Amino acid sequence: MSEELYRVVLKGYSAGKGEYYIEVEFAKLFKIPHEKAKELFNSSPAIIKENLPFEQANQYKNAIEKTGALCEMESMKYNISGLSLE
Repeated sequence: MSEELYRVVLKGYSAGKGEYYIEVEFAKLFKIPHEKAKELFNSSPAIIKENLPFEQANQYKNAIEKTGALCEMESMKYNISGLSLE
């Protein structure tokens, strides 16, 4: 049986640190412009990475949380994101 895969989802800002500073730290982490980081926060929840093994997904989650952002790992075991009711 293959290893379970996860997605890393940005959920927003944590309390205690200014939104601007969280965006700047997040932008530095992923080497993206501040404006792109701000867009991701404004559209959260936003998927950051998909199809990662647990350890790698956990590394992303921990790094993102160090910036002051809220982040979750979601199992992709029952990935129904591509289904439609139409």
